[in-house]
Amino acid sequence: MNKYIKFSAPFVFLLSLILILVFKTVPSGKLWKNYSVVCVPVQTPDSTVMSAINKAGIKNAVSLSGQYLPISLSENSVEVSMLRLNYTSAEYAYLNKRNAMFYDKSQTYRLYYIPGIYSSETVALVKTLESQGIECIKDSSADYPWLLPFIGLLLAGMLFLFVKNKIPFACGAVIPLVFLYSNPFYPVATATCLSLLCLFFASNLWRRRGAVTSLIQRNSAPAMMAIAIICAFSSSVSSGFLFILAILGTAGALASCWFVEDFIRNKKTFVPVYIRSAKRVSMFAGKVFTSLSIVTGAVALFILLIFVTSSNSIKTSSAKLLFPGNSNNIETSLPQFEEYYKWNWNVKTYPYKSLNNYDEDDSVVTFSDFVENPDTGIIQEQKITLKYDDSFRREVYEGIDKLQFDSVEKVMKSEGEDFCGGYTATSSYQINLFGIIMCFICLFILLFIYISIIIRKGIHK
Repeated sequence: MNKYIKFSAPFVFLLSLILILVFKTVPSGKLWKNYSVVCVPVQTPDSTVMSAINKAGIKNAVSLSGQYLPISLSENSVEVSMLRLNYTSAEYAYLNKRNAMFYDKSQTYRLYYIPGIYSSETVALVKTLESQGIECIKDSSADYPWLLPFIGLLLAGMLFLFVKNKIPFACGAVIPLVFLYSNPFYPVATATCLSLLCLFFASNLWRRRGAVTSLIQRNSAPAMMAIAIICAFSSSVSSGFLFILAILGTAGALASCWFVEDFIRNKKTFVPVYIRSAKRVSMFAGKVFTSLSIVTGAVALFILLIFVTSSNSIKTSSAKLLFPGNSNNIETSLPQFEEYYKWNWNVKTYPYKSLNNYDEDDSVVTFSDFVENPDTGIIQEQKITLKYDDSFRREVYEGIDKLQFDSVEKVMKSEGEDFCGGYTATSSYQINLFGIIMCFICLFILLFIYISIIIRKGIHK
């Protein structure tokens, strides 16, 4: 059994380290890859905003007033004429849906999409609009919160000074710190504090008889790990699963450290052995109040930072301003590429569909076209067949770049073919109420342990 653990432990450590780095989540306030979004109240005159955009030197801005039919057909074509006659029919509902891309979910703000190359010009645009008394919101990339991993590293360093067995602690602390670096969110930070304290306990009982049993029987360690896992899930589901992976990676690091120490110890002629069992040794290594104060202080500092740096974003989901963007959840009121393809199909085939045969395959349309032979002058009939298939979708998708105006479809295309229209917050830095509650629970369990130790010491006296 030990042989399998010996070879699998380093593999688990490396795999968890790689996966945590690959699937890291960094806070960002940017809604679109290649566009910035400027929002103004809906009552703001469009001409005022467009004038400010032009004066700022911004070109190819995508606005509601600049939208036309997103299809490469002549204005005088029979297809466009039929579209105008049936504009309100269900087949052409896409045109109304695309208008929703220019408003937030509550219809409070009107949106303008600015190409990402005009970063400095966009800042100037916002200042110009605000100088005119127009409230203006701009999405932007959130700065990486270096303070969170720095405090985590500082906490690990201070615990390292007081821990009994420093090498196991240093090896085990790698994964939790990398996890916090890859997921710099407040619930994750507080969960990391608890995991470092549990690692502190394990390192102090390192290589003593009954160490694992003692850790389990002393309820504080299992309770803290359970709360830490729930706290990580309160940040996001992905953070929760990555935290579980981090626990496995830490176990792999400790197991690897154990076997490396065994290898070194076997080379020596004399190896000291601990006499006292884990039950007779303090998990705090005689530094109860110091170590608990450090960890409790770190958690309290994280909670304080929530209210200092995120006071504007501590809201329930219904109170958040939500804007159109690429989301994992499809919003039926926003346009999707499949609807755009279908709209193109309806426009191009409506004049040629039979009004009598309702049961025929709607994905294939065949009609006659009459062309004049340039050599003979004879008008000949041509059979043209259109099929709604992947080839048609590809043609429509690639044709977006050929549109003669700055269409919202170009914004959608900037996200790729797998674009999924949905509403998203202007910043993934938002923290939900459950996350805040779990941060406080982490603090309360540390205070509970702290007070319990004080009471026990008073009883023993």
